[in-house]
Amino acid sequence: MITEKVQQVVDAWASARGLTELPACRLERPADEAHGDYATPLCLQLARAAGKPPRVLAEDLRAWLVADPELADLVEKVEVAGPGFLNFTLGQKAYAKVMTDLLAQGEEVGRGERRPHPRVNLEFVSVNPNGPLHVGHGRYAAYGDSLYRLLVFSGAEVSTEYYINDYGRQMDRFGRSIAARYAQSLGVDLPVPEDGYFGEYVKDIAAVLRDEVGDQYLPVLREVAESLAQGQSDAEPRSSAVGGTAVGAELEQEEEAEEEETAGLPSEWPSDSAVEEAVTFFRTRGCELMLKSIREELAAFGVEFDCWFSETTLHTSGRLQQVVERLLASGEAYYKGDAVWLRTSARGDDKDRVLIRRNGRPTYFAADIAYHEDKLERGFEHLINIWGADHHGYVPRMMAAVEILAGRPGVLEVIIGQLVNLMEEGETRQMSTRRGEMVTLAELIEAIGVDAARFFLVMRSHDQTLDLDLGLARRQSQENPVYYVQYAHARIASIIRNAPPDLVAAVGGDPQVYASPYERNLIKRLDSFSWVVQEAAARRAPHRLAAYAQDLAADFHVFYKHCRVIGAPPLLASSRLALCLVTKRVIARCLDLLGVSAPDSM
Repeated sequence: MITEKVQQVVDAWASARGLTELPACRLERPADEAHGDYATPLCLQLARAAGKPPRVLAEDLRAWLVADPELADLVEKVEVAGPGFLNFTLGQKAYAKVMTDLLAQGEEVGRGERRPHPRVNLEFVSVNPNGPLHVGHGRYAAYGDSLYRLLVFSGAEVSTEYYINDYGRQMDRFGRSIAARYAQSLGVDLPVPEDGYFGEYVKDIAAVLRDEVGDQYLPVLREVAESLAQGQSDAEPRSSAVGGTAVGAELEQEEEAEEEETAGLPSEWPSDSAVEEAVTFFRTRGCELMLKSIREELAAFGVEFDCWFSETTLHTSGRLQQVVERLLASGEAYYKGDAVWLRTSARGDDKDRVLIRRNGRPTYFAADIAYHEDKLERGFEHLINIWGADHHGYVPRMMAAVEILAGRPGVLEVIIGQLVNLMEEGETRQMSTRRGEMVTLAELIEAIGVDAARFFLVMRSHDQTLDLDLGLARRQSQENPVYYVQYAHARIASIIRNAPPDLVAAVGGDPQVYASPYERNLIKRLDSFSWVVQEAAARRAPHRLAAYAQDLAADFHVFYKHCRVIGAPPLLASSRLALCLVTKRVIARCLDLLGVSAPDSM
């Protein structure tokens, strides 16, 4: 409330002075209480644009601030300090006014002013359905879902989406890996391909499919095993007819960089129709079972999606070919070396990119373009994709492609997340889906619970590597941040339960009300909640909420130690109960935005 009022005066002052592109007037808590309750470096930030020394700007702005009658009723003193800081000291009325407003907001506390937002499509997780979710995927799930909650709470219309990469060579490898384990379970020595998947979960899927179909596919897989043992293969070697030319070398480099996109069986497996049918069955059913498991694990983690979009549909519906034809017709795509290329270098990429290879097969990039065109045709005005650290180099081409599709820049926003190091007794666990050496999300939840997992996975900024300490996450003490925050909520719930029936939460106007520094520090923290929510949403930074929740809990625990509620004089008891009630609501909202529960007892 204080921040909003100061911002209103700042906006009027800036408009009168002809200052544009004004940064938000952030009120910070000074480290030294002698500098007041709040401080802002706004005039230091504006000095260059205004062409004036920051202290001159600060003196001018101070005159506007102290002249505003509504603000003067809340702020006891505004001072210019240092090179151009503005320091604010609040009056007693300010605390009562803030508490009156926060109490009146009820469960909507912190939501802030409604502002227009574009329709947003938020895509995250989108793990290939060829292995279980591991801890790294869990970080993207926790981050993406918390961002979704933040955006919706801030007034945006958001649809969440999971892109199912169920097409291409990686899925064929998955299907052959299941087929090999199926054959092995029936006594046939068919090795898992070297580039296949070796985790125990593949054996589990093979066992389920064996129960479904018995030995139906055993004869054809026995023939495959015998063919491999004899060193025979009916598959044709990959053509390299264009090799040796500059265009051919460039195409091969592009294809090698996108190996995952090549469909079809490898040369060491026979490629007759019976083998194709068998692999298709194991790939399709394996994908279905893996996707079912992923859905269930995410649901247990508190993450739901509005849309599950299959990549295969882009190929079977003809949409992929249609978008390529439209790009060719518009001149944005062109033929070179028997391949189709997109002019991404004209929009920030380091070179143009292949859409259709010389053998007629589309690249993954082409499928991704068709997918994003589908999003735009569904009416979404802003697209947010959350990708893993290994996709960093893919961003420029995708940004260029969506700019072409939308006809304007800025429609696609790509957020790159970083890795998770799972720490236990000082050692790091490594994770690999293909080799099956991983800590799954399900195992993490079993070890520390959903609440601790979600809180710890969003505690650090998404663009920083996260070290998750299992020992700390299990600890039931104030050293564990999620326990510390939840305990504050439970402690307040206990106060409210045990309060006398005639004790009403209300804010009085007596000078004794909210006179202690412990109450005032807590109120100032509560007053900043709306701003923290706005900043966390705008900066795509749920970790700011996690940090705020810990600071709020710390302020409350100090207040609880020094300020009696039940048994205090009636006026103080009533105002402090109101302070407890608002704090409980804000903690609960913080935890809810992070997908964490707010228990009433612990």
